[in-house]
Amino acid sequence: MNRVKWAEKKANNLLESLNINQIPIPVNEIAQKLNIKISYEPFEGDLSGVLYRDNSHTIIGVNSNESDKRQRFTIAHELGHFILHEGEQLHVDHNFKVNFRDSVSSQGAKLAEIEANAFAASLLMPESLVREAYETTILNGVDPFTDDHSEEVDLLAKLFNVSQTAMLIRLGKLGLLV
Repeated sequence: MNRVKWAEKKANNLLESLNINQIPIPVNEIAQKLNIKISYEPFEGDLSGVLYRDNSHTIIGVNSNESDKRQRFTIAHELGHFILHEGEQLHVDHNFKVNFRDSVSSQGAKLAEIEANAFAASLLMPESLVREAYETTILNGVDPFTDDHSEEVDLLAKLFNVSQTAMLIRLGKLGLLV
């Protein structure tokens, strides 16, 4: 199994284990169930999020200057690092592990970032729920065979509370756009 499929499977397993199958996926509730605190802070520059872990607690820091949809993706991305990766060791006053989400991670240049992005997309937009919602949009008169998919993408993005870009990418990866 390739690493992206592995990350997607881990996201699906997490949703199943928590019995979550309704949209929009409650990422804050998932973090809470995993005993992860979320802290919203106005980060400088292009930093979107931070995953901090030590022996006693885990915190996801989220850039409060970003949109709600971007914050949700950042939380899901950091949950991906929490589930998939041990993180990088840094030494300050004691050992702790940290992962940062920034413009580099959004490009998916490193394998760990590609995996965390795949995990986040699968967590926020599980394949079965996307397919079900997609079928419903077609039944409600949205034509998936037009060159312009903006109407269906917009509707689905709103249902899943994700950006139109995230939904467009997800639909493409699932082979739902013609």
